[in-house]
Amino acid sequence: MSIPAEVIPRLRDDDPLAYDALRARALDALQELSGEQWTDYNYHDPGVTLFDAFCFALTEDIFGARQPLLDLLTGPDGRVRYRALGLRAAEEILPCRPCTDTDYMRWLLDRVPGALQVHAQSTAGDGLWRVQLEVATPEGAVAVAARAYWAQRNLCEDLDGLPRVLEPRWCGLSVELGIEGMRSPEDILAELVERCARYVDAAPVRKSLSARLAGEGDDVSLADVLDGPRLRRGWIETDDLALDRDSRIYFGDLARIALSVEGVYEVTRIGLEADDVADAVDALPRRGDGWVRRLRWPDRREAIADWKINRRGTRVSVAADALLQRLDDLRRNGLGRAAVDSAPEMAGSPLSRPHGRYLAPQTYVSLHKQLPRIYRERFDAASTAQFHAYVALLDQWLAHGDAQTHYLRDLYTTASRPRASYAWDVLGNENIPGLEALYTTDRERLRENVFAAADDAIERRGRVLDHQLALYGEGVWQGSIRPFGWYFSAEAWRLHLFEQKRLFLVRIATLTRDRHGGIDYSRRSLGRRGNTPALQQRASLLLGFKYHHSRLLMKPLATAGLALASRNASPASVREVPAEAHPPVIWGPARRRVVEAMGPDLASAAHSLARHFQDLDPTALSPALLRSAVHVERYLHADTTAIWLGSGERGPAWVLPLRSPRVPPEAAAICLHEFACRLQLECEGMHLVEHTLLRPPPGAEADLPADFYPHRLTAVFPAWTARGRHPSFRRVALETLTLNAPAHLRVDTIWLGARAMLRFERRYAAWLEAMQTYCAHRLAGSARTEASARRVERWACRLRGQIARELRRGQTA
Repeated sequence: MSIPAEVIPRLRDDDPLAYDALRARALDALQELSGEQWTDYNYHDPGVTLFDAFCFALTEDIFGARQPLLDLLTGPDGRVRYRALGLRAAEEILPCRPCTDTDYMRWLLDRVPGALQVHAQSTAGDGLWRVQLEVATPEGAVAVAARAYWAQRNLCEDLDGLPRVLEPRWCGLSVELGIEGMRSPEDILAELVERCARYVDAAPVRKSLSARLAGEGDDVSLADVLDGPRLRRGWIETDDLALDRDSRIYFGDLARIALSVEGVYEVTRIGLEADDVADAVDALPRRGDGWVRRLRWPDRREAIADWKINRRGTRVSVAADALLQRLDDLRRNGLGRAAVDSAPEMAGSPLSRPHGRYLAPQTYVSLHKQLPRIYRERFDAASTAQFHAYVALLDQWLAHGDAQTHYLRDLYTTASRPRASYAWDVLGNENIPGLEALYTTDRERLRENVFAAADDAIERRGRVLDHQLALYGEGVWQGSIRPFGWYFSAEAWRLHLFEQKRLFLVRIATLTRDRHGGIDYSRRSLGRRGNTPALQQRASLLLGFKYHHSRLLMKPLATAGLALASRNASPASVREVPAEAHPPVIWGPARRRVVEAMGPDLASAAHSLARHFQDLDPTALSPALLRSAVHVERYLHADTTAIWLGSGERGPAWVLPLRSPRVPPEAAAICLHEFACRLQLECEGMHLVEHTLLRPPPGAEADLPADFYPHRLTAVFPAWTARGRHPSFRRVALETLTLNAPAHLRVDTIWLGARAMLRFERRYAAWLEAMQTYCAHRLAGSARTEASARRVERWACRLRGQIARELRRGQTA
C-alpha cells in the first residue's frame, strides 16, 4: 500500500552521528571518567555548556560535509565547470580509437560520404590493413577514406595500399506477388524495392544514441552504449556489419522481406536478374574480386513492365509514373536511409550534464549566539572573555570547515598555478564580540603566519591531482624521475613535477583513449602539438621533459646560433684545484639578478656567458662541460681570476678563466649554471619511430630482416645531455615507455650524440616531408607519384639503416 504524499514517516532511529546520540555517548564516557567529583551534569554548569557546544561543533561539521557535492561544485552563474574540475563527459572518455576490423568499418562508414559498406582486414599479422569500399558516389571516396584512416592510424600499423572502391555489378528485381488491404500498390512496391535494396547492398542501419538507450532498457551500461569509436551519424550494430560477409544473396531472403511489407500476403515469385549470371534459380553471388552486387532501382517503365501484382487473384494495374516518382524520392533521400543524429551535446540529450544549486558563502554565525541568554550574561567581564575564548576555539574550527567546504571548486581545479590548498576564515569581533582583543597580532598577519604558513600547497594539490587521475584509472608515479631534477632548484623541481601531473590530467582523454595512436603522416607533425603520438606525450610528461610534442631537438641550438664541439673539445683542465678554493653560492639571493640580466632566451644567455668567460666559444661548446655545469656541487673558486668545475666523469677539473677581474666569480658561476640548465632543458625530448612505416616498397630487395618492421617502435633520445648520459635515467626512460606502450609492441631506445642526432633529425624531417608529398600525389593521381615514392624510400633507407646500426651497437655494448 503506497503512503500518501502528505504523510511524513516518523524517524524511529536517531542518526548515530546526530547531536543527541553523540551527546548521550559522550556524557556516559564523561560520567565514567569523573564519577561524583565534578558536577551534576545539568545545563547550568558552564563545563557542561562547553561540552554541549563541542558536541554541536562536531555534528555541525559532519552535516556540513554532507551537503550535495553538485551544489558545492556549482559556481555563482549556476553552472558546474566540469572541464575546469578535471571531469570529462562519458561520451568523451568511453569511446575508443578504432583498433579492430569492426571499429574501422564503423569509423569509415561514418566518415566517407555515400559509403554503403566497408571491408577492413589485417590478416597477415603484420599490422597492414586492406580496405575495400562500397559507395553510392565513388568520386573522391578513396581520398576521404585514406585520410580518415590516417587520422586514426594506430602505432605500427598502416594501409597496405590505398583503399579500393569495389566496382558495382548491377542486378534488377523481378516480382510477382499478391496484395491486400487499402494500401496502394505503388506504396507497397516502393517500400519493397527500398527493403530489397538494403538487403542487396547490405548497408547497415544507424541508430541514434537516444534510440539505443531506449532500446536497451533501464539497466543498460553507458560503457556498452558508448563502445567503439565515437560516431557522428549513429551507431551500427555488429550483426549489420557482418551481413555483408555472406557470400551469396538468397532469393528466399527476398521473399521473407517481401512478406514483411504491409499489404503483401503472398509472394508467387521474386528474384534478381543479372547480366553476368545466367538462369539464377535461388541465389546470386554477393561479392567477388574487386566487385560487389548492387540493386538497380527502377527508373524507366521497361524496368517494371514484367512485374505482376494481384489483389485476391485479380491483376492490378500499377501507375508506373507515380511508382517511379516515389522511388526517385526515396533514392534521393539517402537511398531510403534517413540521417540520424547522435550528438550527445544536443538539447535534451540523455547524457546531459547534471546541475546543482549554487550555495553562496555566508558570514559565520558563532554558536555563542545560539546558546541560552543566561550563558552570555551571568559572568563578569573577565569570565565572559574567558568563556568567549573557549567557545572561539570551536567556532574557529567550524568557520575553517565551512570555508574549506565552499573552497572545493578552487581545490579540485586544473588551473596552472598551485594556489593555496586550504581556505581560512579567521573570526573577528563581527562574529564574537570582543574576540580580537584576545589576539596577540592582527588577523591578516595571523592568517599568513599561522595558517597559510602550514599549507604545503604543492604537496596537497598534488595529492588532489592523484585523486582526480584515479577517477580515470590513471596515476602519475614520479618516484623514479624525482632524483633527476638537476636543471631546477628544489622548489622549482617540485613545481615542475606538479605541472607535469596537472597537464596529464588536462589531457587525460587523449592520453588514455589514443595511447596506441600514431601520427597522421599525410599532415605535418614536427612542431605540431595536435599530431604527436599520445604515447610520446605520456612518456614526455612522465620523464619531466619541458616539451611534449614532436619537434626537432637540435633546433634550439641553431636558432640561438650555438653549436656543440664536434670532438668534445674543452678548456684547459687541471688535476688539482687550489686548497683555498670554496664553492660559490649558486642558489643565493644574487641568482635572480644574474638570471634576469641574461635575458629570456638562449641567444641572450649565450652573449651573457661570453661576457663572463673568455675561453667558452658558443659555436664549440663541450657537451661534457655542459653536463657537469648543471651540478652546483662541482663549482669552486679561490679568487677573481677563474672558476674551477669538476668533471664528475673521472676526469680533471676544468679551469674557466674569467674575462675580467671585475666579474664576480659567484655571478659567473650562476651564469654558467643557468645557461647549461636552460640549454639542456630546451634540447631534451624524444622521437618515436615506427619501423613499419620505414618498410621498403613491394618487390624491393630486403636490406634488413623481415622481423625488423612489424610491431616495433624505437624511441630516439639525445645522449649528450646530463640526464641522457646517465645510465639510471636511460633505464627509467625505457621502463616508462615499456609500461605505457601497447602490450603487443616491442619498444627499443637509442641514445645519440650531438652529431648523430643532427644526422638523424635531418633524415627524419626529410622523410616526413617526403611522406606528406607522396600522400598528396597519390590521392591526386599525380604523374609525380613515382618520383615521390622514390624520394620516400631514399630517406627511409637511410633512417632504418641508422636505427638498425644503433640497435646493434646497443646490443653489443
